[in-house]
Amino acid sequence: MSDDKFPPLSHTHSMSDVAIDAAWAVCPPDADIDPEGLLPVVVGAHPRGEMRDRPLAMRLLQVIRHWQREHCEDPSSRLRPIVLTDLWYLNDKALLLQPTISIGDPTANAATAYYATRLPKAYVVDGQLQVLADLQFLDPSVAMWGVDANATRGALDWFIVRALPAFLENAHA
Repeated sequence: MSDDKFPPLSHTHSMSDVAIDAAWAVCPPDADIDPEGLLPVVVGAHPRGEMRDRPLAMRLLQVIRHWQREHCEDPSSRLRPIVLTDLWYLNDKALLLQPTISIGDPTANAATAYYATRLPKAYVVDGQLQVLADLQFLDPSVAMWGVDANATRGALDWFIVRALPAFLENAHA
């Protein structure tokens, strides 16, 4: 086929999509997606999960990648952090074996509900937020949520400052 049959779309003519180019520079669209090389960050496949928790998950990916650049000299030794929905995650047995961080209320994120009965409480502000994790990371999984978006953000902030380095050290060991 000739490209002449498909002229540029008027709304994209001469535009570069910086966001897509930047995302593909960090994680090329044709990159290997072997589950054993992934670090799932799970959000609910629910409008609330998409609106409230996915932005937090994307922020966490940036923090993880920064930590990896500072602490993992060999890029091939780094787990590839990826945001996934709970439905995809829970239906892939290989992903369930990976170190995992689940963000979002158990009513909107089935992965958080799954971990809610399996992980000890690491940090709780009664009636506000919870971070569940074995802080020695013998089970390298974490679940966190709050009563609203800001409380969930507070749970994530606590995790990033207090536990993420140990989690990542264990995950990359």
